[in-house]
Amino acid sequence: MRLPHLTPVAKGQLWGLLVGFALATLATERMGFSYPVLFIGGIAAWVLTERFLAPRLTGADAPTVALAVASGFAFPWAGFAAAWLLALARP
Repeated sequence: MRLPHLTPVAKGQLWGLLVGFALATLATERMGFSYPVLFIGGIAAWVLTERFLAPRLTGADAPTVALAVASGFAFPWAGFAAAWLLALARP
């Protein structure tokens, strides 16, 4: 897959986001958690990291790209964690 207008950091973050979203969605389905909470939590995590982490993710060296992949992978799992916590709070 060729994405010519994205930086290496953006490509790594997109790859991590796609893999993390697929796995978090599968886990959410299997455990019966709320999909809207998964999406809202993932978007909230993305907004927060774009505010605080994105200015530091510049360059194309391996540690920076690895951090971008890890952060992209973590967005949906933050939403999964929110859905899990809300499921625990239910009576």
